[in-house]
Amino acid sequence: MRAGTLSAILLALVSGTGAAQEAGRDSLAPKYRARFIGLPYVSYSPQTRLAFGVAGGYQFKWPGMSRDSLTRPSYLAVNGTYTQKKQWATFLGTSLYSPGSHWWATAAFSAGFFPVFYYGIGPRTAEADTNLMESRFRSADVRILRRLRGQLYLGPAVRLLSISGLVWQFPAAIPAGLPGGRGGMNVGFGATAIYEGRNSATTPTRGRYAQVDFLLNDPAWGSDFGYYKLVLDGRVYLPVRKGRDVLALTAYGEFSGARVPVQTMAMLGSITTQTIMRGVYLGRFRDRHSLVTQADYRGRLKGRLGYVVFGAAGNVFGSPGNGMLDRVKFTGGAGLRFDVNPADPLNLRMDYTLTSFGGGGLSLGATEAF
Repeated sequence: MRAGTLSAILLALVSGTGAAQEAGRDSLAPKYRARFIGLPYVSYSPQTRLAFGVAGGYQFKWPGMSRDSLTRPSYLAVNGTYTQKKQWATFLGTSLYSPGSHWWATAAFSAGFFPVFYYGIGPRTAEADTNLMESRFRSADVRILRRLRGQLYLGPAVRLLSISGLVWQFPAAIPAGLPGGRGGMNVGFGATAIYEGRNSATTPTRGRYAQVDFLLNDPAWGSDFGYYKLVLDGRVYLPVRKGRDVLALTAYGEFSGARVPVQTMAMLGSITTQTIMRGVYLGRFRDRHSLVTQADYRGRLKGRLGYVVFGAAGNVFGSPGNGMLDRVKFTGGAGLRFDVNPADPLNLRMDYTLTSFGGGGLSLGATEAF
């Protein structure tokens, strides 16, 4: 299960713009006012149908730093989600910036019951070969990052994922030695590097973002599986029409060791926020590795209304006989946007996707896909 997908809507609502600060421009600023937000929300994706949730968050600055423009806002967030497919999940997360934003600590904890369909491994899997995989999960994701220079952060990371109570609809169809076929514990230690150069984390219109994650799961520290996981995420936002519109581009890659469990394989699609090839059922295609490129043209219509036209190309590969260019997948579509807070832009979105392999669907959410 891709870390953070269940919580992204909540985090967007409580974290404000997340704008990159221009260091040193002004050491004093108007006093920052902490705020609490609590609200229900509704989202939609092919994987969940309608998802209903309640979210709460508290946004603040480090004590004594309310007038320091170099200290970014921190937040605490919590939510619970229940879907029409009887899936549920809970989440608790935080992002803490020290004075001057020299240190940045993030933590996310979640648990839930999210049955998903398993189609097999590789880019050639057939939709008819569905096998429902029911299990409960618990996860923890913690990073402690130090600012090196400008907006570049680096530090250690740990990620835990426990899959328990796994039941297959057709157990005879699952190979006995399939990693993760009976659940298990994933324990990964590694490092994260992030460059945060966007003007907004929720509705960016200019700037760049890059993230590199490397984690090693090993039985030496309690993992039931031994494999590596490398994630590369790069994004650029180009203003168009004198800044009224934006061309957003991203490239995403995920690479895993040979014994990666099925639950943490690289996958196309995502659950609630539909960030990686939106409109694709999470797990419809999975393998050791994935590469995806995406482009959005985001424009304004009138007042708070906007639109987007998007396209993506990507694939999963890496298992025996499956290459990167075997049956490359294409998606495309269009959608509408509504800015719920013009003073601090945050878009609600509705997108419809068509795919090169049949199907697609509607996805709803808060914030842009990337």
